[in-house]
Amino acid sequence: MEGVRQRFLGLCLPPIAFSVLDGSLTLAGQTAEYWGGAYTQANEASPTFHYLLAAHPLAFVGGHLVWVAVFVGIILLLPDTLALIVCIAVTLGHTVGTATWVLWRFHYGYQACNGLFLLAAIALGLGIRWGWRAGLPQEYRLPTPLARWRWVLATALFAVGVYLFLWPRGA
Repeated sequence: MEGVRQRFLGLCLPPIAFSVLDGSLTLAGQTAEYWGGAYTQANEASPTFHYLLAAHPLAFVGGHLVWVAVFVGIILLLPDTLALIVCIAVTLGHTVGTATWVLWRFHYGYQACNGLFLLAAIALGLGIRWGWRAGLPQEYRLPTPLARWRWVLATALFAVGVYLFLWPRGA
């Protein structure tokens, strides 16, 4: 049972989290007319979920729960490498779905999307490394002179990345 728990924590939680975020923003992104009962005014790119939204918001929620059960079942049943591929694919798919709601609806949508992609990478990296307990074939070692400056250089380079892609500024 320990293996199932680890696989659930490592490979199921990231796609569940991004699926819930995507679904929540989908519901939040519906117009006042939609919430007034004009369900045919549903705004969703996925044909399946558009159909469910056009039927009723509860149909969308129910369909979303079924979808989560489907991909969790697939991840728990497949062999290791295939389960990892499904985890990554579903997480990235819902990250992109979430980004479509974020990009044009926030003042700094570009930076928010880049932060979202970073968050997805963190969730996948942590899930694969610690939740799934994937280990390296051998430990990565830097040459000694570079190793002394590792954290200073990594922090400076990370700050450059933050400035270029996450820091809000005018175009």
